[in-house]
Amino acid sequence: MVFAITFSPDGRTLAIARGARDPVYRFGRIELWDTGTGKLRHLIKGFDGPVRSISFSPDGQTLISSSIEFRTAKIQQKARAREGVTFGELKWWDAQTGELKHKLVLPGEGSYAIQATQSPDGKQLALAETFWEQSSLYFPSVFDPQSSIGLDLSTRPNYWPRFFYKSQVKLLDAQTGEATFKLDVGQPGATTFSPDGSLLAVTTGKEIRLLSTQTGKEIRKLKDLKGTANAIAFSPSSRSLAVVSTRYEREYQEHLIKIIGISEVKLFDVTTGRVTLRLKEVGAVNSLAFSPDGRVLVVGGVLPENKGEVAGMRLYDFQTLKIKDLPTGANYKEAVDSLTISRDGGLLAFTSGPATVKLLDIQKALITRTWDADSVGDAVERPTSRFLLTVTRVLAVAFSADGTTVSGESDHGEIKMWDHRTGEVKRELNSEQEDPLLVAASLDGRSFAEVSQGELLFWNVKSDAKRTVPLAGHETATALALSADGQMLALADRSAITLLLPTGEVAKKLGVQEGVVGRLAFSSNGRLLAGADQFGNVKIWSVQSGRVEKTLATQAQATAMVFAPNGQTLATAAADNSVSIWNLQTGLAQGKFQKHDAIVNALAFSPNGQWLASGSDDRTIVLWEVAAGKSKRTFKGHEQTVTSLAFSPDGRLLASGSGNASVVVWEVATGRLSRVLK
Repeated sequence: MVFAITFSPDGRTLAIARGARDPVYRFGRIELWDTGTGKLRHLIKGFDGPVRSISFSPDGQTLISSSIEFRTAKIQQKARAREGVTFGELKWWDAQTGELKHKLVLPGEGSYAIQATQSPDGKQLALAETFWEQSSLYFPSVFDPQSSIGLDLSTRPNYWPRFFYKSQVKLLDAQTGEATFKLDVGQPGATTFSPDGSLLAVTTGKEIRLLSTQTGKEIRKLKDLKGTANAIAFSPSSRSLAVVSTRYEREYQEHLIKIIGISEVKLFDVTTGRVTLRLKEVGAVNSLAFSPDGRVLVVGGVLPENKGEVAGMRLYDFQTLKIKDLPTGANYKEAVDSLTISRDGGLLAFTSGPATVKLLDIQKALITRTWDADSVGDAVERPTSRFLLTVTRVLAVAFSADGTTVSGESDHGEIKMWDHRTGEVKRELNSEQEDPLLVAASLDGRSFAEVSQGELLFWNVKSDAKRTVPLAGHETATALALSADGQMLALADRSAITLLLPTGEVAKKLGVQEGVVGRLAFSSNGRLLAGADQFGNVKIWSVQSGRVEKTLATQAQATAMVFAPNGQTLATAAADNSVSIWNLQTGLAQGKFQKHDAIVNALAFSPNGQWLASGSDDRTIVLWEVAAGKSKRTFKGHEQTVTSLAFSPDGRLLASGSGNASVVVWEVATGRLSRVLK
């Protein structure tokens, strides 16, 4: 459904905020439409819940959204699983590219409603947020009408859940999200700034409170409302405030009870608080706005018509005192719950029912565009599709150098790049080749290499497709590695190792190891290459000279292998489920870690080398403190084997690739699940 609509300052873009009513579906998006052509400019999908408000900065370069995000404490397998919490988030987006600039997770759990309104000068944000809390009412026993005293004392005490709501309004710095004032306004509803930026109007039930944006203090209360205030709008001069108040009546029919909204519109003088105009018999009004010149007031909702009702808008011209009705729908199912007017007064956008937005050319009185939930076509992923189970495994995973993007490649050759802050898929490359036998990623996730059906395929973030390099004489490739910068590949053909450039040109042929090489790994500086064979011999090769620098007799076939960031330590995993740490200066083992119940498939060092993560067929990840040789914590929740691991550049996050074609992002310090990327 549509929660908010707004024009860019130049009127060329209309932003539509959508989402599922219940945050548990973890679905929300922003659509940016070209008002001239009706084409989609950008689709922003980085939300785990409904987007409740949107606003452009005065220069039109930034779009600020408020949303209710749903998070689970464990990996969610079902679309309707409700074991989680809701909280509010503010996000700053580049309105031209749709890229995330900044986000702020708001304090407090149980967010129920949220609205962020930007001041006309773009320096302040008014944030209204409502939380729900649950407690229990205690009943000592069940009432029994057959009992002489009315109580059945044989039953156990009963606890019945009861929900409480608390609300708050804050003024924030619009650039950083830092709070400047916390406003005491009771139960807030709609909020809006005056065009001159001096006042903030907040609805609180049957009252309107006018607050100073400089001090946060209340200046005046506007009362004399017949019902609950549900929509407000300042006149362009900031001297008047239009208020819609609605009371509800029940109409009893044969088989149902009909709830009827009866609205009244009042115009208040902001300076004196007096009512200057009262409009009655306007139907059930849910939205209103002034024209930019202040001459016309537009109200939208369900209008009265010949003892019936029709969805539409009513225009009040204050100069001619004329009223004009614009029917837009048949009945309340197409009610105009939101409307907004472009700054030049030429366009009016309004909702027609819960999911449709229409664009009206005001001068021509003609609807020129209509956008519904399906107008974006296949560009949007349905919320439940993220939970379809699959055995597809993510074989390689990596963070970008700035830590904002996670990249992964599956065993079907599909490459995805996610913004892990929002969960949005930023880029996707589907494979048209056979499933790869081997997959490797550069440290920054900008390059991937794979071996499939006797061919080497290479992809770089600058490319639109994978480049195929024939592997003449390497049809039996057994291991593959990609250097940290993606500029060198190592390929093992049984016991022989070859260094290749991304073009497929042979850079160097290394010597032959004693057995079949099953694992290869570059050091982070690209100077060393480790090759592990079936007999447990690990040779450390100099990439520049091609000579063996050191040989490690691990006496066990390696199932995973990784260099520490300093290049002086190597971690190997063995078939006995253990992990060993090797000193490359002495060639001796520094320690042996054992906690997994199955084979270890993936290893990753944190950037500072303090931590080592190991992922296993037992579906867990163990975080090891390298110096102490002890496990710090275990990450649980994967439904299938863990196949790849990567730390973020700052070491705060750990990404794990597994089955179900997903990457899970964990918080290293707490062990908590941050996000599942699908």
